Amino acid sequence: MATARFIYDNPYKCSDVYYATKFLAPDPLVYFEFRGKKYIAVDVLEYGRAKKEAKVDKVLLAQNYTKNIEIRKGFVIEVMDVIFKKFGIKTLEVHPNFPFALAEQFAKLKYRVVSGKSPFFPERSQKNTYEKNAIIESQKATFKMIGLVEKILIESKIRGNRIYHKNKLLTSEMLKEAVLIEALKRDYMMTTGLIISCGNHTVDPHDDGEGFILPHKPIIVDIFPKSQKTNYCGDATRTFCKGKAPLALQKLYSTVKKAQEIGLSLIKAGINGRTIHGSITKYFDSLGYNTGKIKGAYQGFIHGTGHGLGLEVHDGEPTIGALDCVLKVGHVVSVEPGLYYRNIGGVRIEDIVYVTKTGCEILGHYPKKFEIL
Repeated sequence: MATARFIYDNPYKCSDVYYATKFLAPDPLVYFEFRGKKYIAVDVLEYGRAKKEAKVDKVLLAQNYTKNIEIRKGFVIEVMDVIFKKFGIKTLEVHPNFPFALAEQFAKLKYRVVSGKSPFFPERSQKNTYEKNAIIESQKATFKMIGLVEKILIESKIRGNRIYHKNKLLTSEMLKEAVLIEALKRDYMMTTGLIISCGNHTVDPHDDGEGFILPHKPIIVDIFPKSQKTNYCGDATRTFCKGKAPLALQKLYSTVKKAQEIGLSLIKAGINGRTIHGSITKYFDSLGYNTGKIKGAYQGFIHGTGHGLGLEVHDGEPTIGALDCVLKVGHVVSVEPGLYYRNIGGVRIEDIVYVTKTGCEILGHYPKKFEIL
């Protein structure tokens, strides 16, 4: 039976569309594979640019098949029914995120619609040299932004229970504004925000932070920008403390730092990410840093050790966590253990690595300095 692999989505929202076509457009477009060839169907306003930029075998103009009907305005059924019939396509293997309503409509037109596997393009998880270098560049930019935050903290002064930068009370919002401006200067965008949290905010890993930056408290800086040039992401986390950290917080930081070192030492092709995560968990447990519900709140090591990185910050495989995932050469993955306790605060340290046969290569370096006195 004639089968086409089929995606209908906005390449800014669906990285698989961009991965397959290397073409960006602000509206949804059609991508399909049939008999070993790649096609996209676009409206007239994108046709000229797509012909020059899209890395596919053929660009189809929607208006050549149905006049005055535009794919970008939701008329994909009308256009693609004509195209698929012309190609003799009867079965559609659709992207896992394909709209259910559209699948039903194609089924009513007697197409057999089946869901494609996730990931739709498994080869995305193993990065080639271009992709690796693009991520390295994004990591360099990420560390420049983290460096800017550290510079502001170094320049700042503690007065009582507040921190001042150039005689202004230092806040999470001020630091984020500085990072966002720096990102724009470097041609990066924060598609999913950024995290600069302090004190009680640090015990929730995805609390992006708000309000005053406080002395002698943990400050988590987690920045994950996307290059507007290559579309590849960076991601790194450092935890700082402006002033002298309490002993319990110092120990928490040292423990997380050692845990990351354990994780980095274990990474190589062929190892199961679950094994790495388990080793870190056992290390935390051995020192009494247990994970679970404590006084009504989940505390401890409450997330996985790492996630894939590429065209998305969370790029699917590989993962280093509670589920099985065997690492392969070319995988790019974060290593970011963390501990979070209501009575101490949160600490997370994150770097990105490229998996090799015998170990891993850290993509970009930045000092792991905790206290800023």
